[in-house]
Amino acid sequence: MILSTESCMLHKAVGDRRSIEIIAQAGFDAVDYTFTPYMEDDDPQWQGSSLPATARTLKQIASDNGVYFNQAHSPFRFQFEDEYHPDLERIVALQARCLEACALMGIPHTIVHPLHHLPYKPNHDHVWAMNLEYFHMLEPYAKEFGVKVCLENMFGRDARRGGTVPDMLGNPEEYAHFFDELNNPDCFTCCLDTGHCGLTDEDAADFTYKLGKRIHALHLNDNRYRNDDHLIPYQGSIDWEKVIKALADVGYDGDFTFEALHLYKGFDESFLPTVARYLHDVGRYMIGKFDQYRATACS
Repeated sequence: MILSTESCMLHKAVGDRRSIEIIAQAGFDAVDYTFTPYMEDDDPQWQGSSLPATARTLKQIASDNGVYFNQAHSPFRFQFEDEYHPDLERIVALQARCLEACALMGIPHTIVHPLHHLPYKPNHDHVWAMNLEYFHMLEPYAKEFGVKVCLENMFGRDARRGGTVPDMLGNPEEYAHFFDELNNPDCFTCCLDTGHCGLTDEDAADFTYKLGKRIHALHLNDNRYRNDDHLIPYQGSIDWEKVIKALADVGYDGDFTFEALHLYKGFDESFLPTVARYLHDVGRYMIGKFDQYRATACS
């Protein structure tokens, strides 16, 4: 099974080229490339005629290091003049640019957050309808560029109490229903963020069983059910034996991709390769567990 990790935090510390080198040298097979916040911030390298050159350069750097880009994370930080009726055309244009970059980099799918800037419970029907429109607007670009749009389960925050609350796709039954309503597996697929599950009072293993074979991508990370800590698995409160068994039981056939964002924090550049190797070793350990469960299920 392919093992990959997101590149965002290493990129911030040492830039694109060095981050890819560190991930490759640690033993990972692939890189999950994060386009945020650079595309939202109008980084010149992702604008106009610079975009193809940037994408092709990154693909070559990855190839030179014996890895490739297995998935990506699309822009998700947007400013809204009218939160209730956001300018979907402007957002979709940005996401289309991201899908184009993914195609040039050989990335098969990119995670696109649902729009969830409004309090979810009192605005449930409106948020649901708005997201159906949003994702259907992305559909022709997914077809054009041959890159699948990958949904993700989200959580929200209660401004009054400060805690986390359910949000768009944060409930497994709703997530499955929304994906099925899109009714186009050629353009859409599902990512499970393990850390987000507990933040909406869901169990990650149970979430996995309920989404089942819809899941084709992962954001593997841990937390203590209070904040989106993005810890390395086994450092928080998630029961990883149950999660790995659930993935094996539902026949998960995607990659193992980490979104453990904060493990590099506080270390200088000289120690970052050591941290990346530790994350890699945890990943291989988890894949070993997964393979054992799969073998048992198939015997």
